[in-house]
Amino acid sequence: MRWRHSLQTKITFIFITAIIAILLIGVGAYIKSVKESTFEFYHLAVSMAVSEDSRDEVNKNFDIEKFTNEGFVLITDERQKIEILKIYDKLLINKKKNSKNRNSYKDMGKIYFGENGLDFGIVLYEDNAYLVLNQPNNEHIIFQIQYMSKHYTLFLVFGTIIFLICLLYIAIIRSIRPLKTLRVKIKDFADGNDEIDIKIKGGDEVAEVANEFDAAVKKIRAFRQARQLFLRNIMHEFKTPIMQGKLSVEMLDESVYKKSLEKVFVRQENLLNKFISIEKLGTGELILDIHSYNLRDIIDASLDIIGEQASNVSVDIKDKKVQADFDMLSAAFKNLLDNALLYSSDKKARIEARDGEIVISNSGKPLEFSLEEYKKPFFMQGRKQKESRGLGFGLFISLNIFELHGIQTKYEHKNGKSIFTLKF
Repeated sequence: MRWRHSLQTKITFIFITAIIAILLIGVGAYIKSVKESTFEFYHLAVSMAVSEDSRDEVNKNFDIEKFTNEGFVLITDERQKIEILKIYDKLLINKKKNSKNRNSYKDMGKIYFGENGLDFGIVLYEDNAYLVLNQPNNEHIIFQIQYMSKHYTLFLVFGTIIFLICLLYIAIIRSIRPLKTLRVKIKDFADGNDEIDIKIKGGDEVAEVANEFDAAVKKIRAFRQARQLFLRNIMHEFKTPIMQGKLSVEMLDESVYKKSLEKVFVRQENLLNKFISIEKLGTGELILDIHSYNLRDIIDASLDIIGEQASNVSVDIKDKKVQADFDMLSAAFKNLLDNALLYSSDKKARIEARDGEIVISNSGKPLEFSLEEYKKPFFMQGRKQKESRGLGFGLFISLNIFELHGIQTKYEHKNGKSIFTLKF
């Protein structure tokens, strides 16, 4: 499917993968940090509980201020103290009994005994850790160990990284979004519409490409308009003397000279029409008017254009309906038959239907170049043009018109005959 090959899909996949990787790294870093800080704070709590420096020198009571200075928070809520001491008592009883089932209480905390025989411990209650100290007068002091709270610094760092990645993703998607519009505009331009505007604001590479394409379209549009204006003017200048010449010939008396002049002007008019067709085919501006016609009628129309020499063409084609532009296809057949007569050794040609294909043949030498070469306008230059028997305009026009109709063309030379096969 197209979405699988979309650039936006690939970028989205890369960013999702990056975010998942960062989340996994963040979780790993958080777990590692918790374990390290847990060990450090547990060690600190135990060290302070057994240290004589944590007690006053007179009555050996724990110095509350020293613990608060290290980040331990004194618990004063009586209800909370009662719940914590319940767990502490269970741990203490279990410790004194040295019960075989003491591991069943390990998720509640751990009890320690100092050198002075006083007990103290760490109690786990409601996802927090508490340091419980037993004073010499058997009064219990409870501190909350703050390190068990969330590591907001890690969340802030990794949250910021993910946020920046999301911003970068949005920026990239916004940058490549004009590519879709650019693709549509390029397709429109390829279809012959040069009245397009693809100017994009921005300084990234996509905007630069779009703006360069827009500038190129404007230049091509200007060249095309200049070429059309030139062609209209040059065609007018050529057609005017041809029409004047044909009108002047009509005023002459019937003679061989008159017929010769008529042929000259007809040939000039045909050459002019060929150049017009070549120009339209070369620029892709030739538009077909497709309708259903009888193939025999198209062939007859092409023979009518040939004129007197049509009698030298042998026709064996039955009625067959085809979808075609009548005038264009007639001109294509006419050019092909003209060439067949012109380069035939006996000045004869044949057109016939064989198994759904149209075959045009004549006796004579093979083509001087491959068939694909004749599909290129003005392909014969230099040595090719000097050695060739013609410029190949008629064959160029015919082959391209056949191609526009979806007709496959094949050429071969067998038994001294040139054979063109047309498959509809």
